Amino acid sequence: MSSLTAKQSVHEFQSHKIQFIIYASFSPDSYNQEFHLSAKIAARLGLKDLYSIRMETASSSGAAAFQLGVNLILSGRFDHGLVIATELMSQLNREESNLLLGSVLSDSQRKLGMSMAQGGAMITNQYLHEYGYEAEDLFAIAKKLHDNGLQNPKAHIKKNLTLEEYKNQPKISSPLGLYDISPLSDGSAALILSKEPSAVCVKGMGSGLSPFLTSAEPSFLANRIAFAKAYEEAGVGPNDIHFAELHDAFTPFELVGAEDAGFFKRGEALFQVKAGLTHPKGKLPINASGGLKSRGHPVGASGLAQIVELCRFFSEWPEKRLAVAQSIGGLATNNFVSILERV
Repeated sequence: MSSLTAKQSVHEFQSHKIQFIIYASFSPDSYNQEFHLSAKIAARLGLKDLYSIRMETASSSGAAAFQLGVNLILSGRFDHGLVIATELMSQLNREESNLLLGSVLSDSQRKLGMSMAQGGAMITNQYLHEYGYEAEDLFAIAKKLHDNGLQNPKAHIKKNLTLEEYKNQPKISSPLGLYDISPLSDGSAALILSKEPSAVCVKGMGSGLSPFLTSAEPSFLANRIAFAKAYEEAGVGPNDIHFAELHDAFTPFELVGAEDAGFFKRGEALFQVKAGLTHPKGKLPINASGGLKSRGHPVGASGLAQIVELCRFFSEWPEKRLAVAQSIGGLATNNFVSILERV
């Protein structure tokens, strides 16, 4: 499939080669009162005569833009393109932002007064009850993600979280507290896609769409569909993956994602976190970047940032060959999985 160049800038790559721009953002019109950004970005970069569009699939917008860019190249109509994702969430206060984020829920969910945090809490309670864990057991995943963020120079949250702090954290929606929920972040990510060979290529992709109704189990249908498609296209299975970046807007979503990916049996992911298997020096590092929880969650940019992080870790871990990124749109209704390979 299409390869990703390792160039650091458009002009280093030779700007005349760029044939399209896909700009991803959840809601720049609400956060920043900015419109028609795909064209404005092209103008600012001095790029002309491009195919330029904006992509929005809620919190998976960056991942959706990445996959669209790859598909444009695979179509044969384009050879090189630029994918950019940005969200500037600091322009709204937390209450305003929470209302905006909650707008992605279904009408029936919103009529019940559900927020995104409440939806995450429902799924978390299912997970804890189904597999016999206590709320305090979630400290292990929160601690891992915060520790990983301390090692990421670009992380939004840098904190050496203690058990005492975790126990006394402000509760947002029980059992989830301040250290279980991703922050409101400003951030951007960008990648150049090209048919030319590079150090990293796209091995397989999948997307999954599911109803807005909450599952009766701590699992996401859209995840399972997306992972199955990506594995089939790549010709690999979960045991072939060497590291991953999984959507963890709420820390237990990493656990659900790891089990939906087939990395672990149901209910085992938290045990494996406690055992150190998913830590950066473990057998299967997951969210070594700090994840959305610690690196930050600029909503429309997070899915593309995951891809950028995988490319970074390929350069840091020369022994690892296959990696996967999984991004959730909304309350797990429009999800994307991308498998990358070191060439």
